[in-house]
Amino acid sequence: MADFREHFVKACGYEMHVRSWGDPSKRPLIMSHGLARLADDFDHVAPHFTDQYYVLCPTMIGRGFSSWAKNPDQEYTVPFYVAQTFEMLDHFNVDTCDWIGTSMGGLIGLYATAEVAGRIEKLVLNDIGPELDQGAVDRIKSYVGAAPEFETIDEVEKIVRMIYAPFGVKDDATWSFLASRSVRRLPNGNFMMHYDPEVMRVFAEHIDSFDAWDVFDALPCPVMLISGEQSDLIPRRIVDKMKQKKPQMPIFAVANCGHAPHLNDRAQINAIRAFLTGQSQ
Repeated sequence: MADFREHFVKACGYEMHVRSWGDPSKRPLIMSHGLARLADDFDHVAPHFTDQYYVLCPTMIGRGFSSWAKNPDQEYTVPFYVAQTFEMLDHFNVDTCDWIGTSMGGLIGLYATAEVAGRIEKLVLNDIGPELDQGAVDRIKSYVGAAPEFETIDEVEKIVRMIYAPFGVKDDATWSFLASRSVRRLPNGNFMMHYDPEVMRVFAEHIDSFDAWDVFDALPCPVMLISGEQSDLIPRRIVDKMKQKKPQMPIFAVANCGHAPHLNDRAQINAIRAFLTGQSQ
């Protein structure tokens, strides 16, 4: 397995934490996390791609070790994340790359691809699409807006297991890892979720009636969809509509999994590799 390096990149006036894996001389592959997550989520995925790629896993501002926004309403938004992404790519001298995006990370890739054609040459959307089921959006809003404190990591793990049950994680070691990477210590010694609560306020105020079908329709690059078969965020009706719009789009459905597949088994990884290398076309 490859070792990783930690970077703190200046992007749009903020420090962005980026974890890199592999040889910088190889083709770049970006792995972009979901709304309440961070770069660490790809620690179990990135090493499987370093034989062919230089893997960059950024943590968007407001999360983990990245800076917090000074103007949350303007900066905890997909357009700002896209702008930061371009500056991050410039920092690493990346002209073109491939992209794997989970949930929000997929939307960043979707909009970045649309904004600068050719910058992203292949796009993997992990359980995200140009339309979101409103019931699922309401479910996410119900927990991301809270800012509870926890005295012990065991308490953290219980809530993490509940919130992220749809990930499809089955082993205790991964749950422990996710719990430890989901929180930060407070001055009083308790734990709190790692992200700036303002991230979730802005999300809750702007996500209703989301519609990116025009962006999806105009995508200039090949796209693949990873779909949790039990996903409530992009249920079957949305997946079918995406397929109608792009009949050549490969879909890998993950059984017994909701939003969003954790890319935590060999079948998911192999499916992505096949798409990126052209074997699934």
